[in-house]
Amino acid sequence: MKRLILPILIAAATHLAAADWKPVAGRISTRWAKDVTPSNAWQEYPRPQMVRERWLNLNGLWDYAIVGESHEWKGGRIENARFDPLNKAGVQPPARWDGKILVPFCPESSLSGVGKLVRPDQLLWYRRSFQIPAAWRGNRVRLHFEAVDWHSIVYVNGQKAGENRGGYVPFTLDITSALKPDGNQEILVAVWDPSNAGDQTVGKQSLPEMRQGFRYTPTTGIWQTVWMEPVAENSIETLKIEPDIDKGHVRVSATVSSQNEPGTLDVEVLDGMKKVASATGTAAQPVTLRIPAPKLWSPGQPFLYDLKLTLRAGGKPVDSLRSYFGMRKIAVVKDKAGVARYFLNNELLPFQLGPLDQGYWPDGILTPASDKAAAFDIEYLKQIACNMIRVHIKVHPARWYYHCDRLGLLVWQDMVCSRKFESQITPESARQWELEQRRMIDHLYNHPSVVQWVVFNEGWGQYDTERLTEWTKRYDPSRVVDCASGWSDAAGAGEVRDIHDYSIVPSIPLAKAEGNRAIVIGEFGGFNVYLKGHLWHPDQSDPQVRDWVREGNRERYADGATWLTSYRRWIQGWKYLIAEHGLNAGVYTQIADVEHEPNGWLTYDREVSKIPVETLRTLHSALYNPPRAKTLLPNGASGWRYSTATPASGWEQSGFDDSQWKSGTAPFEGQQVWMRRSFRLDHNPNGFAVRAYGRGDAEVWINGKLARALNHRGSKSEDIQVTIQPVWPESGVSLRTGENTIAIRAFVKDGPLSADAGLVELEEKP
Repeated sequence: MKRLILPILIAAATHLAAADWKPVAGRISTRWAKDVTPSNAWQEYPRPQMVRERWLNLNGLWDYAIVGESHEWKGGRIENARFDPLNKAGVQPPARWDGKILVPFCPESSLSGVGKLVRPDQLLWYRRSFQIPAAWRGNRVRLHFEAVDWHSIVYVNGQKAGENRGGYVPFTLDITSALKPDGNQEILVAVWDPSNAGDQTVGKQSLPEMRQGFRYTPTTGIWQTVWMEPVAENSIETLKIEPDIDKGHVRVSATVSSQNEPGTLDVEVLDGMKKVASATGTAAQPVTLRIPAPKLWSPGQPFLYDLKLTLRAGGKPVDSLRSYFGMRKIAVVKDKAGVARYFLNNELLPFQLGPLDQGYWPDGILTPASDKAAAFDIEYLKQIACNMIRVHIKVHPARWYYHCDRLGLLVWQDMVCSRKFESQITPESARQWELEQRRMIDHLYNHPSVVQWVVFNEGWGQYDTERLTEWTKRYDPSRVVDCASGWSDAAGAGEVRDIHDYSIVPSIPLAKAEGNRAIVIGEFGGFNVYLKGHLWHPDQSDPQVRDWVREGNRERYADGATWLTSYRRWIQGWKYLIAEHGLNAGVYTQIADVEHEPNGWLTYDREVSKIPVETLRTLHSALYNPPRAKTLLPNGASGWRYSTATPASGWEQSGFDDSQWKSGTAPFEGQQVWMRRSFRLDHNPNGFAVRAYGRGDAEVWINGKLARALNHRGSKSEDIQVTIQPVWPESGVSLRTGENTIAIRAFVKDGPLSADAGLVELEEKP
């Protein structure tokens, strides 16, 4: 089914030749970069949910200049309101221009043709000329910027047309009054962006001298499409689409430019060429349409209805546009066992698996080389049996979400954070941050693929968590709200308990302890595989590059084949947490390598899937129909012998005399404890795993041999966690028919200890 009737593109006249531009050499790039030219850079219609027929694409070569200010940035952090040079009078365009930049790529990128960093004591200026098509006369003209980072002022023919603060969402200016009757028109754009020196939304952008840990090249200025369109005096400005599968209808609301005489709105719903519903109402009120036998949107069947809107004034059509929507419902409710689970369209969603998506590219930084490049990531995820993706403190171009809509990928959308560990949120920066997040929700509201908002990530700029989580749910009750992914959870806030766990076999909180909140692991994995020829820093000699693999934490492998052995076992351990213990979702870090981080399924240039696509597909598919564990030794059992004093050597062996130890029932508490018990089996299992509940670390011996070292990596030290850790064959540990012995040393460095372990049989050998 054809999703969009593409508008007529009126190409912007330009005298600039391709010879004025070439990519900056010296870095790896994606296969799509070689096809980019000044005449074809992001020519697709940028706003797929409000499509008009006439428009003018302003991407291409612009003049640019990076201008230093009279004051100098001394380094360190600043308050934007006090430092921002665009807040001061007397800002003048540059006397001369540095050269050409290819819009929509930021100056820091290769594809911009510039490759220069813009610092907080500098302004970035843009200039280009254009002509208004004669057919547009008599219309209002709107100028659209899909994203400019961060504070921008726009001038048209020397007049200030408007300004915007916010680097991740679109803004629109009506420039009609500034236009000349005919001939060349001129746009000037001044941009200030302090990157992570400022207190604005910044995500993972970082200036080199302020880069710590997982931070990347900053993006300054225009980094998404710039375009224009003609509209009538009374026209549609915004569109809100609210499907309701329970009532079988969709509600369509539009805001129009004329509030005094809003006119009437005709709405048609189409299934391909077939009209399935239509209604007319005043443009000032929502229009509700009943959808007969609605086709529901899901990752497996991402059906989209087309939508046609016509605005009439005095009975005559004055504006029309096309859109689309999906009939979809997402919610967290308890299943029959009383465990909080995600339900999609009122049916249990067995599991969600997908990657952390930083949204970075080696050639365009935050901007993919092309629409085909953007779609590739989503297509790859579908091929490896992912049904979800977490957009990590970034907002993609609108067409990226369109591809998720049409291909069927659930999107968890992070709100873009301010700088990490910020403890001095000012009233002004808080107001600005909240404004930008509201604009982001409005911008993405109509995409059926977006099913969850993540308010904060790991304490980055985190404040007023309960209030902001509650506000988000009130503002958009149609989606799940995650108060914080990792670290600083606000107990009971939101609908999700989201932990981060980078150990080889993660642990999760007990489902009953979380009540109405669904348990997810919002970040895991991060397995590092360096592939020569595909690295951002080929020789790893850059002073900003560090080995982020920590002992006992993120694993490092020599190649994809070596990684696969561990990855296969790691997936096996996950299966039982899903079915048995209420794990709803897992987010792997990450889809592709990013700069100094080599932990993607894909290399940064998207050329190599480190584990073959079909292998990943087979492994991941098993998570959507997980098995139940067969208990060999139950948890919470009696019959344990235990001691809180250090025992004699050999205490872990089967023949050790523990008759002087105390008897008890698990779990055991304290600071450290030694536990032993014997048990009988009527068969020798094909594979088995240790199932441990508790807090703290432990070492588990089976029949006198060390089977597993367990660790607690939850985001709260007071959590009782559960983990299922398969015992690998090369450990030499085995169970046998008849008598067996399990021995455990459990300990904790600080906080209370809780120790309980059992054994489960696996459906396949580890």
